Amino acid sequence: MVTLSEDRVRVRRWGAHDVDLPAVVARLHELQAELTRHDGTEQEHPHPRNCVLNLVVMVEGSHRIEAADRAVASLAAGHPLRAILIHLHGGRGTGGLDAEITSEAHRLVTGFPVQREQILLHVRGEVTRHVSSLVEPLLVSDVPTYLWWSGRQRLDEATIRDAMTFADVLVVDSARFEHPVDSLLELAHLVADPEVSNGVADFRWSRLRPWRDAIGQFFAPEHRFLLLADLQEVVAEAAGSGPDARVGAALMAGWAAAGLGWRFVSTSSAGEDATEAVADADGHQVHLTLRSVSNAHLHHGELMLIRLTGKSGRRAFTFTMERDQGGDPHGHVTIELGSGPPVRQRLTLPRMGDPDLLVHVLWANQRDPVLHGALQAAVPLLETMR
Repeated sequence: MVTLSEDRVRVRRWGAHDVDLPAVVARLHELQAELTRHDGTEQEHPHPRNCVLNLVVMVEGSHRIEAADRAVASLAAGHPLRAILIHLHGGRGTGGLDAEITSEAHRLVTGFPVQREQILLHVRGEVTRHVSSLVEPLLVSDVPTYLWWSGRQRLDEATIRDAMTFADVLVVDSARFEHPVDSLLELAHLVADPEVSNGVADFRWSRLRPWRDAIGQFFAPEHRFLLLADLQEVVAEAAGSGPDARVGAALMAGWAAAGLGWRFVSTSSAGEDATEAVADADGHQVHLTLRSVSNAHLHHGELMLIRLTGKSGRRAFTFTMERDQGGDPHGHVTIELGSGPPVRQRLTLPRMGDPDLLVHVLWANQRDPVLHGALQAAVPLLETMR
């Protein structure tokens, strides 16, 4: 590990066991003052504190703390922030709260602004039921707040409602959940609630972006855009077994249904590893098949194939995008239009880590209408998979 020298990054740390929240807030302000006034006289202005967002991370397990710390450190270089890591049921004190604070000031052209403030709270007992009471006093005002739930357990409704009191956006990775079908249904109901103004973001949605982009590019030319009204069949396959593996495929189907105004008129299970549906598309039917297919080289739930077929007059068309079956990060697109020769293309499908996925979330609207629409449209498929 490379340690940067004091003349490039100034770091201050503090930690305590069995501490109360006012003591944490006081120490945070002291460290901030120490860094902003470092090397300065009373007549000089303090170094500024940069902060464009609050990032609250709820974690379970020490290994997730280390991963979240790396993600926050990577993100802070381009997005100065205050991060609050909540380690549920963690620490070793007899009280309800242990705390660690890290503050970093980086040398820039204009001086040493504070780029990263991170508070790690190990919480136990009754405190875990009221996370908002811990988080709200630590937030920087007038900047958006993102809550990243990085655990595998699904968030219960009470925890979600508590989190929504301080967070502008709830960030999850539905691919990590132990019960992704139920979790995605909860998210769909959340975004459909007219009383909830908060946004929802899902790392799985960002991983699906290359697939959505490829499909969108196929239909982008004017003469192909008209083919959307003549789709007849959609097939999606995902790695793994059981309904949980098909959640990403259902989300893609929901994206198509929301964008094209489809209404699912029937959904059914075709065994343990397939879900079938029929959608009404402005007077004609589109048949959808979502399958789980065993693959030892890909992660459970990763998309393996999407095929769209249709017929416009006498001219048939097929769009196929297939993931490399050996696990290499690329896919193959095949386009067949009428009697012409197939057009083939190789696309890169990069594997993105948590820092990259967090950046994608920050780029998106706080309320992403496309994701929210896809979640709501996918509900009939997800309920069938339940």
